[in-house]
Parts: sequence; structure tokens; C-alpha cells
Amino acid sequence: MEPLKLAFLATGAGATGLGTYGLYSHLSGSQKENVGTRLVSESFELLNDSHKAQWKTSLEKYNGKKDANASNIDETKLKAICKSLISKDKTSEADYKKAKLYCVVPQGVSERLSKLGFKVLNTSDTTHQNEWTKLATSYVTNGKGDKQIESLTLTTPSGSTDNNWSTLKENCKTILGKSHWEESFDSYFEKSKMWCTEEAFNSLPKEKQ
Repeated sequence: MEPLKLAFLATGAGATGLGTYGLYSHLSGSQKENVGTRLVSESFELLNDSHKAQWKTSLEKYNGKKDANASNIDETKLKAICKSLISKDKTSEADYKKAKLYCVVPQGVSERLSKLGFKVLNTSDTTHQNEWTKLATSYVTNGKGDKQIESLTLTTPSGSTDNNWSTLKENCKTILGKSHWEESFDSYFEKSKMWCTEEAFNSLPKEKQ
């Protein structure tokens, strides 16, 4: 099947003096894939003119991270920047990362997992205690380096009390609540896939389930 191709429309300033920016159609054909098509293929929704609140937030975040000696931009300028970014070649990682931050509808960690088909384990009660327990046991050995959730370290419990499952569950609850704008969002997302989902449990060796 041909990958989805996108066409983007930028019109001139309207009665309000603001330019408009938006995704207006999906096309099939031989157009070159770009950052925009890549984002859509990864289940992101590109911002368009109907996303007024999201544009406002994106603009605030953009201006909040600019160089101290740089002037603030307005929404029209941000839309122009996004239009340029999404038209860049899809292999341009710098443009992709910037567009993924400022030019899409924000998705928190939990929402992002759902968008991609992952099933998050219950973090509010003991429904998935068995899954949490087995994942926590795996974490004792494997939750190190780039697989570690921030500073969380679990050790083999001594005695009859094992609260590792609860500790892992609470840490997952925290990272699942992280927003699109977190500096370490990509890391939180990857760790949540490893330790906070049914898919993570199902990937354990059968003898450890």
C-alpha cells in the first residue's frame, strides 16, 4: 500500500491579520515523503487552524525556550515555522524533533501509548498485582542503565514482605502522567513501554510470568 502523502495549505492573512496554516487533504501519489508524513504515520496529529488552544500553548513553550537575546515570535510566525519544518525531508532528525514538539497536537505519555496500541497496566489498585510483581522481579535484574526509570532501584526483597510491585506501580503512575512538554519525554515514554504495559509483561519469558 502506498504510504499516505500529505498536502499542506498556507493562505494569506485574513480579516484578522493572521495567516492560516493547515492540513487540507491526504493524497496518494509520488510526492516525496517529508517530516509531516512521518509524523502522521507515527500517529501524531498535525496542528491546524482549529487547534486554537494548542497553538497558544505551543507558542508559549516556543517563546519560553528561545535564546535570551531573541525576540518573541507571534502565532503567525510559528505557523510559518511549522509549515517549513513539516515540508523538510523526513530523514532530517533536527527538523523532525522540532516539529514533533511544536507542530503536533500534544500527547502525554499515557495517551501516546494508547495511540500506538499499548495497554497500560492499572496504577490505581491491585487489579494487575501479578503483572506488577513479575515486572518488578525483572526490574531488580534488568532495570539498570538505559532501562532504569530515573533513579528507581529495586533490590531482591528480604523476608516475607515484597513491596517492589507497589513501588514500580507508583513510579509508573508518575511517568505515565508526564506531559508532551517534559524535557525527558522520549525517555519517559520508552521506560513506560518497558515497565508499565501489558505488552511489557507479555514479553517476559514464560517461566517468569
